[in-house]
Amino acid sequence: MGKYFKYAIGEIILVVIGILIALQINNWNENRKQAIKEHDVLEELKQGLQANKTILESRKLKFADYKSKNKRLIDHLEAKLAYHDSLDVYFFTPVANYSYGVSYATFENLKSQGLDIVTNKALRLDIVKLYEETYWRLKDQETKIGNALTNASLPFTRKHFRLIEGPGYKPNNYNAILENKEFLNLLYESYYITLTYYEQSIGAIEATSKAIEKIENELKE
Repeated sequence: MGKYFKYAIGEIILVVIGILIALQINNWNENRKQAIKEHDVLEELKQGLQANKTILESRKLKFADYKSKNKRLIDHLEAKLAYHDSLDVYFFTPVANYSYGVSYATFENLKSQGLDIVTNKALRLDIVKLYEETYWRLKDQETKIGNALTNASLPFTRKHFRLIEGPGYKPNNYNAILENKEFLNLLYESYYITLTYYEQSIGAIEATSKAIEKIENELKE
């Protein structure tokens, strides 16, 4: 009987060890699958941020160009200088495309899978902050400026200019525009808008670059 009990206990121990090993292997496989999934999500996020950075750098240059055109046109009108066809492209700036073009697609995909998939808490918070604070401010600004263009700049431009290829706007009566204080105010507003957009673009590019670097470091781990 003693030998039988020893044999039975040995069998039980072997079964328990087998179960523990099976559980360990299962946990290892699950962790491996989760790590692969996290890697894919981070890689997708990195690519999305790199695309955003490229877009923001392009828009930064465009905003700098708008800012320069606004300033030159303001100086030209305040000096009461004569009209020239080259001014037509400058008249376009108050109703130009004031958008940053930032994409949220990869972040929305991350949220749909659960933010906790990014196991590095500090990195996860940085990603959320970039999209929901830095990028959100850009989006909020786009909405406000879009409303301003719709309610002020666009109606004025449609009334006093005609659209030409270029793109550009040719004044119906340049002398009337020269004396119009409302248009000069629109130009000043446009100038400060482009200045703000330019500076915001620089800040967003820097924040995006830092996030990309942190993601790359995490992918190397």
